[in-house]
Amino acid sequence: MRLSRQKGFIVVAAFTLACHETISPPAVLRSFVLESVESQPVPVVIHASGADTTWLYSASLTLYEGGTAEIAEHTRQVHATPPTREATDTVHYSYRIIGDSLALDYPCLDTAICAGPPFGKFTSGTTVTLYYYDYRNFGQLVTYLYRGSYALD
Repeated sequence: MRLSRQKGFIVVAAFTLACHETISPPAVLRSFVLESVESQPVPVVIHASGADTTWLYSASLTLYEGGTAEIAEHTRQVHATPPTREATDTVHYSYRIIGDSLALDYPCLDTAICAGPPFGKFTSGTTVTLYYYDYRNFGQLVTYLYRGSYALD
């Protein structure tokens, strides 16, 4: 009886270890910090209408090995009716680098209406310029300048 318990324990332990793979986070390829929006240094007002105002305090763009990316933005939204919202929101993307161009994309269901993802280019060895569609001004783009800490390889 005791031998069968030991065998049973060994079998359960073996299955438990076999089913737990170590998954490490993807390695960071490049990281950038937002410097300006439309040539205005951060913090900057990115939306103002009536009593509603949205401040962008900081943002980062991180490109990971394997083609995934994220943009994290710390904003403060003040509305005519409380509460004020201050938060850091992160959006996950896939990306492709073609020459000096950076193409970002994210999943959008066929039935959803999604805003177009930003797109951009590497404007120097340490900077990325991203362009966002300005849906309040049809056909206009908003320029975000990100700076990295070291040159591209």
